[in-house]
Amino acid sequence: MLFSFNKSAMALAAITFVSGATGASAEIHEVMILDAAFFPAMLFVEPGDELRFVNDADAARTITGPEDTWTSDAIPVGGSFSYMISESSPPNFQSWTGGSESVSYEGMISFDAPPLSE
Repeated sequence: MLFSFNKSAMALAAITFVSGATGASAEIHEVMILDAAFFPAMLFVEPGDELRFVNDADAARTITGPEDTWTSDAIPVGGSFSYMISESSPPNFQSWTGGSESVSYEGMISFDAPPLSE
């Protein structure tokens, strides 16, 4: 019986390894929100990936897609917000500093292969 259990465990491990090796796994892309910019400002993504915005600015920020296709709540300093990429995700996102001297800034996504990836 022990031999049978070991064979089953090894078969399960092999199946798990093969299925994990052939399937593409989603990536988490961390985007820093700075006082007047995103870093990085351009991200190369695939559907299923996640953008994790981390606020490193001096005040709360809100991130939106074009024409308010999606929006975050106010992200406090040190806080984060995640957005899942889909095939229909817009190619850009933006934030603004608010106040009397409001500054708007933009980040972009691309479904193309990153430069120098080949």
